[in-house]
Amino acid sequence: MAQTQADDFFAVIPHRTRWYHKDKAGLVRNAGVLDSSYKIPGGGLISSADDMARFEAAILADKLLQRATRDLMWTSLKTADGKMTGYGLGWGLVDKFGVHILAHTGGQQGTSTAFAVVPERRAGVVVLANMDNVDSGSLADEILKIVLNLKDKTP
Repeated sequence: MAQTQADDFFAVIPHRTRWYHKDKAGLVRNAGVLDSSYKIPGGGLISSADDMARFEAAILADKLLQRATRDLMWTSLKTADGKMTGYGLGWGLVDKFGVHILAHTGGQQGTSTAFAVVPERRAGVVVLANMDNVDSGSLADEILKIVLNLKDKTP
């Protein structure tokens, strides 16, 4: 994952994209500059779609974590009264389109991201957009539906 690193606001980083924002009139503008280093390690990182896909492949192939550790991360937490939260350790957990999907979305000034895996199909998708307020999660769902030939089961 040679393209993944802490974001250094002042460094010249080859192939770094410019960030964009749509204003109230719908015009695309340059997003303001953001020093995200205060978020490290919970954010403040930059990467590439290729590196994120490598990360997904390593997670699915048990090359990054032991399976027991991964499964623990992919287990829903419970509230004090025992209700499932639908969220594990950094992963949203949802059953839809007839499969179990583990995902995380994010965004900040000038970016929107989604990361989703379907372990039972050994598949995943990464969406990285260099514009804020993009519904990257829905785009990830649509890509999964096409690639895995999944059907939307909602009426």
